[in-house]
Amino acid sequence: MKRLKYLMLLLVFGFLLVGCEKEKKIVEPTSGSTPLLLEVTKEGTNNKLYLFGSIHASDESMYPLPEYVMSAYKNSQEIAVEFDLIEYTKDLSSQIESLTKFVIPDGKTVKDYIESETYDQGVEILKNAGLYSPMFNSYMPMFWVTLIENAAVVDVGLDESHGIDQYFLKLAKEDEKEIRELESSEYQYNLLSSFSYDMQVYLLKQSINEYEDVKKELEKLHELYKKGDSKELEQLLLGEEVDSYEEEYNEQLITVRNKTMADSLEEAFQEGKDIFCTVGLGHIIGDDGIADLLEQHGYIVKVVK
Repeated sequence: MKRLKYLMLLLVFGFLLVGCEKEKKIVEPTSGSTPLLLEVTKEGTNNKLYLFGSIHASDESMYPLPEYVMSAYKNSQEIAVEFDLIEYTKDLSSQIESLTKFVIPDGKTVKDYIESETYDQGVEILKNAGLYSPMFNSYMPMFWVTLIENAAVVDVGLDESHGIDQYFLKLAKEDEKEIRELESSEYQYNLLSSFSYDMQVYLLKQSINEYEDVKKELEKLHELYKKGDSKELEQLLLGEEVDSYEEEYNEQLITVRNKTMADSLEEAFQEGKDIFCTVGLGHIIGDDGIADLLEQHGYIVKVVK
């Protein structure tokens, strides 16, 4: 079983742990890679909605972005994101509150829920990536899933500071564009921490047992993202049958949120503004992705090159 569904965590969530970073110079883009950009319009209206799927971790090879992407951003009055990760990282109290949602009650630890061998493998992965702390033993298995995902990012040389959403949030703040949050950090972390312990343990075991495959898939995803072929991306991210646990996971993490975000974007579109939306790529493509849902509501979606 491929572990693509868990890669969705990198596509739809900002990182649970965000380290300090130095200010980075934003370079002026020129033609380069050809990531997927969708333009959404509706008959009888003049404004446009751009859908530019994000990956939350990348590297310097992603930049500069091509002119057709930057033109769409520059021609938009506002940007739409899942939530403003930059403002969140400035708010220490919110970060602490988020972490407390993952503390296991009654003095138990993650070792009470998984086998010793699995725990030891997880600790080794985190230590090798420089992410382990004994205090994490008090946190839920889902927190460990996120840590393992972060370790994979570190191991393949990617960095959340080069993520697409971070890039455009920084630009929008510099340009004083309006930023529309389609969700909130509280909503996302509540969702992650609300999964049953059986589900969390299942996901953690998968994340550890298939760790090497995940790293390979991350590298492949990064290259396919820069190429921008929607069919190849859908095949990588959405092309497998899933079992009951994974179906529930995808329903809550992807399907439900797709509809909510599509509804919010439709409401924003009706205000008559041009909007540049960058949310996790896994939300935008595929059946019942945001683009598909908007098409079902009579919108016209086309690829921009």
